[in-house]
Amino acid sequence: MDQTPAPAGGTVVDTAIVLQSTGSDLPLWVAFLGTCAAVLGAGIALRRRRRSTPVETIDRPPRPPESAPTPPAPTDEERVVRMLESNGGRMRQTRIVERTDWSKSKVSMLLSEMEADGALHKLRVGRENIISLPGAEPVAARPGQEREP
Repeated sequence: MDQTPAPAGGTVVDTAIVLQSTGSDLPLWVAFLGTCAAVLGAGIALRRRRRSTPVETIDRPPRPPESAPTPPAPTDEERVVRMLESNGGRMRQTRIVERTDWSKSKVSMLLSEMEADGALHKLRVGRENIISLPGAEPVAARPGQEREP
């Protein structure tokens, strides 16, 4: 340090050395916090951007254009009529239960409703029912047919 004599006999310290700058006005921890804030902000912005993009465009390939809509599944009544048509117009009730995998009571109730609507005929033979479409019932069971003694 340079010392110069003071007018009253004291010494003067050169203050230029004390005020000398280190080259950076910000402390290191302030720069670190600023970097962390920038990284956090970028992460939040990226996450929001991903959320705004539909999931289908990110994870799945594009869908092919939709063709004609699929027809609705046939009703229970339609299934029974199709089965009867494919079996010559008549079949046993137990066979309908086996082929549809429905319960006996469901088939019985459905067939009774269809018979009441005139969609089919039920003929009791012993302990079984023969189910037939109109016009396909056995000759003896057709309406208006009389049995001769």
